[in-house]
Amino acid sequence: MAFVPPAPRILAWPRVERVKAAQFTAFAVDRLRLMQPGKSDARDFYTVQCPDWTNIVALTDDDQLVLVWQYRFGTESFSLETAGGVIDAGETPLEAARRELVEETGYEAASLEPLSVLEANPAMQPNRCFSFVARGARLARPPSFDEHEECEVVLVPVAHLGELLDGGHVKHGLIAASLETFLRRETARKRV
Repeated sequence: MAFVPPAPRILAWPRVERVKAAQFTAFAVDRLRLMQPGKSDARDFYTVQCPDWTNIVALTDDDQLVLVWQYRFGTESFSLETAGGVIDAGETPLEAARRELVEETGYEAASLEPLSVLEANPAMQPNRCFSFVARGARLARPPSFDEHEECEVVLVPVAHLGELLDGGHVKHGLIAASLETFLRRETARKRV
């Protein structure tokens, strides 16, 4: 049986009000007015409303990880990542994973299995990141990028994944977390 941590004993903060403070192309900002239990006055907090997204740890039959270089506007630098992106309205996380893998890399996979569901920054973002492992990835067609997207595919031997992570070559926190989870589970799977 899997370990389950004890439930919290502290109380949730009731929401008094939620107001859209700003709307942008990729996200919105909401002002939340919350009451801290045991206090008499409400306080404002701001959250960044982003859609859920997915990322895919794609693995070829010859044990190569399908990664991409992308230029990221937030850091104004290149980032080595797995394929991934926003889950569109009406799409399941699995459907989005299949679509994003092909769009960003041109690779399709024989199978996709859930890896993890993470919250990027629960202090100010309610969205989730659904990660999948895509096994049997093979190049099927050229990538088809979104308007403001450009990726360069790079294949990395799974045998070097630990070095890649320990060397600080993957700086995106959610990507590093999914790759660490994959590495831990893959190592355990190969021991069985």
